Amino acid sequence: MDKHWLIEKLRHTTRKTEAIQLAQSFTELGVKPDELMALSLHPVESVRFHSAWVLENILLLNLEELDYYLLDLVYYLPKVKSDSVKRHFAKLIAVGVNRIVKKKTSKIFEKVFWSENLESLEETCFRWVVDEETKSDVKVHCLEILYLLSTREKWIAEELPHIIENQISFGSPLIRARGKEILRKLSMNNNN
Repeated sequence: MDKHWLIEKLRHTTRKTEAIQLAQSFTELGVKPDELMALSLHPVESVRFHSAWVLENILLLNLEELDYYLLDLVYYLPKVKSDSVKRHFAKLIAVGVNRIVKKKTSKIFEKVFWSENLESLEETCFRWVVDEETKSDVKVHCLEILYLLSTREKWIAEELPHIIENQISFGSPLIRARGKEILRKLSMNNNN
């Protein structure tokens, strides 16, 4: 696969249908998700954004492949600077961790995921949630990730309500709605 051709295709994608078509084409051509992850750090914003967008379309259509690449996404997340890439990566990680928590993935992926040091994921999500510059949709995905991690990490379950309540007080309608939903889930978990 010629990397220059790939970059040119990603540079000019503008519509969702094009991103979906590129995802299908890249899959057929054997472009691997890790190549798109690497391009999500490209110096050109359109290449970064479109690579993450195409990656999302590839992995959400093949959730078993998302399971396989989940820890790679976790590794890349703290390096991401682009708001659009943050949104796509955080969404994919939220979907992937949800699959693990709900035991919809193989035991091997579950065991490997929970045996990893997830500190950088936790720190990144907390940092992005409290950062006033972080876009609402990124914050919502990060809140979801933290909630899912709180099912295994008691300290997150203890800290998260305080952060959510703070976000609800000045956050967007999206943050307020998701925050209240997560607070409800945390309350139900504490009562069980």
